[in-house]
Amino acid sequence: MWGFSMPLLLAPAMAEEALTLTAIGIGTAFAVLLILLVTIALIRLFSIRVAPRFGWEGVPAAVAESEAPDPESRNRALAAAVAVTAMLESRAEPKQSSGEDNS
Repeated sequence: MWGFSMPLLLAPAMAEEALTLTAIGIGTAFAVLLILLVTIALIRLFSIRVAPRFGWEGVPAAVAESEAPDPESRNRALAAAVAVTAMLESRAEPKQSSGEDNS
């Protein structure tokens, strides 16, 4: 029409192969996720229904479901976490000599 032709960026056979491989990859990813979902559901079913018959203890209740801790122990835990974080941070900082600038 205007005297030039646009070259094909991708050959039709290659585009078809790329589409096929993409579909196989997406299908495989969903299949693996579905297998993981079924496996987790079966393990949960086993832990709820079968494990107690053999005398195995279940997983303890979540912290949110248990009684609320008293404020003093929560403050102690928070203080300990802050102290450990500060100690680890002070150890992680490299020592710079007074005459050099590393930045």
